[in-house]
Amino acid sequence: MLAALRQMLDPTLFWEYRVVLLEGLVQNLSIFVESAILAMVVATIVALAQLGRSRVLKWIATGYTELCRNTPEYVLLVWVYFVLPLIISKMIGSRFRLGPHVAAVIGLGVAYSGFMAETLRAGLRSIHPGQAEAATAIGMSPFSAMRRIILPQALRRILPDIVNQLVSLFKSTTIVSLITVQDIMYQVSMISVAEMRPIPLYTGAAVLYCIVIIVATQVFQGLTERWRKRGWS
Repeated sequence: MLAALRQMLDPTLFWEYRVVLLEGLVQNLSIFVESAILAMVVATIVALAQLGRSRVLKWIATGYTELCRNTPEYVLLVWVYFVLPLIISKMIGSRFRLGPHVAAVIGLGVAYSGFMAETLRAGLRSIHPGQAEAATAIGMSPFSAMRRIILPQALRRILPDIVNQLVSLFKSTTIVSLITVQDIMYQVSMISVAEMRPIPLYTGAAVLYCIVIIVATQVFQGLTERWRKRGWS
C-alpha cells in the first residue's frame, strides 16, 4: 500500500513532462500579461469617463463597470469565445471566429477591467480637487495636471489593490483550458488521462502556481515600494 501511494505521489512524473508543462505555463504567462495590459487600458478609459462631465458617458461607464464586476470570469470567457463570434458573424454576413488565445485575453481583460476601473476611480477621487485647480491656475493643461500631479499620487495609493487584482488575474488564467487553450492545466489534464496518475501532476501544478505567484508578488511589491518612496513626476 505504501509503495502504491509513493508511486502515485512520485514527482518524477511532473519532471518527465517538464518541457510540455513549461510550454503550458508560458501560455498562462502570455495570457496574463496581454489581458493585464488590456484591463489597465480599458480601466483607465472607463475611470476617466466616470469622472468626466458627460452624464451619458458616466452612465455607460458605470454600467460597464458593474457588468464586469458582477459577471463571473468563466461566463465572460465562454461568452467571448462562443457567443461574440456568432454576433459578429451575423453583423458582417460572413463566418467570424476568435482563436482560444485571443478569446482568453479579451475575456479576462474585460472581466478585470471593471475591478481596476473602480479602483482607479476611487484613487483619482481621493486626490483633493484643489490640486488640479491650482495646476490649471499656473498654466498647466488639464492633461498635464492629470499626468504630472493627480495620476502619480493616485497610483501610489492604489498600488496594493492593483497588485492583488493582478494576482487574482493570474489565478484566473487556470480556467482558460475550458476553451481549449493549451495552458499548463490543459497539459496536466491530457497527461493525466494518458498516465492515469493525476495526483503528482495536479499537485505539481498547484505548487508551481504557488511558487510563481509568491515570487512575482514579492518582486513586484519590492519594486513598487521603492517607486512609492522615491516618487515619480
